[in-house]
Amino acid sequence: MKSFIICILSYFILTGLSFHAIGQMDETELQKLLDQYLKSGDPGIYSKISEAAPGSKYDRFCQAYKLLDVDNQKGISLSRVLVSDFPDFPEAFFALGTFMINGSKEYSEAVLNLDTAIQLKPEFIMAWFNRGIGKINAKEYEKARSDFNRVIELDRGNASAYIMRAVANNFLGDLEKLIPDIEIALQMDPYIISSLYYVQVRQTIDKAVELAPENANLFYARGYANLNNGYYRLALNDFVRALELVPGSSEFYKLSGASKIYLKDGPGAASDLKVAMGINPDDPEIYYFMGLLANDVQEQPEMGYEYLSQAIELNPWDPVNYYERAWSSYDLLDYEAAMEDVKKAIELDNRNGDFYTLRAMIGLFGELESGFDYCEDFRKAEELGTVYKLSKYIKKYCKE
Repeated sequence: MKSFIICILSYFILTGLSFHAIGQMDETELQKLLDQYLKSGDPGIYSKISEAAPGSKYDRFCQAYKLLDVDNQKGISLSRVLVSDFPDFPEAFFALGTFMINGSKEYSEAVLNLDTAIQLKPEFIMAWFNRGIGKINAKEYEKARSDFNRVIELDRGNASAYIMRAVANNFLGDLEKLIPDIEIALQMDPYIISSLYYVQVRQTIDKAVELAPENANLFYARGYANLNNGYYRLALNDFVRALELVPGSSEFYKLSGASKIYLKDGPGAASDLKVAMGINPDDPEIYYFMGLLANDVQEQPEMGYEYLSQAIELNPWDPVNYYERAWSSYDLLDYEAAMEDVKKAIELDNRNGDFYTLRAMIGLFGELESGFDYCEDFRKAEELGTVYKLSKYIKKYCKE
């Protein structure tokens, strides 16, 4: 502890920062904020940490961790320095191990770093979980299962751990344990597979479907994961099978229609979505997909605007409704309405790069606000990640 204090004091002396900033919040409060940040990823929590303790180990952890799957190599470099500077800080080892799993595929070294994180903080749930992921990738399935068992002991409501334990059981050949774990996970979160769609998870859910071909929930879960990860033909096949098992489900018709939108089957998408609407006219997502269909496939932005307005009326808290309606207005050359909607989308979710892309496009081509910095929005979109290729716009319209 003495060397730790000397290290911190030396840091502030060398950088010219005052000790007052970190003194605004004690270590316990900072740790609680860091734990919240790890659970939620909320940038507002990171901002609180940065303001209260700039340059601290907590701030530096967040600076590194936000690079996960954005720039894993830089994340590894920052984490190595953090481990060196704070060898008693479990989150430093957690970050390094996690970056290694995602970035360098150095699974053995990743596991060793996560070992240290767990030794320093025995109830560090995310470290146990990520160590299990590392062991799955290293094909150490029995050890991985043990880690996921520990996660479940610490947090019975962790749906991801049940899915990954099912993966371990699948590769261990314990198939009788496969479907019960998946069903428990889907009861907690019917969309959980989508966020864990590693190749091993795909193979495991395929095995579960093979073992229980009459289980519509498995087709729905796999279909949703396929849809969300861009496997649209596979998604459609799953929803068609789910409808054979449960005819008349508005949810299955809705997602079948959504899959057909991305496959550019306009008539088929419209047919499925209208059936879904007839069954459940109060589902805002049906109107969202009808708006998406009108905008992107039918090229009828007036109709898109009407459907999306209905979606917003039913659910005014979903930012994608405003974002998609902004595109309707943009295509109709109503830039003021488009700007109003995209600002609302960003107000509801300020971490979506596509939203900033659209606001930049409106600012650039709509010429609504003098002094509007669309280049800042283009760069923000690139930082957050966006489906749009912005390099040509930045090169043409933005000065270095």
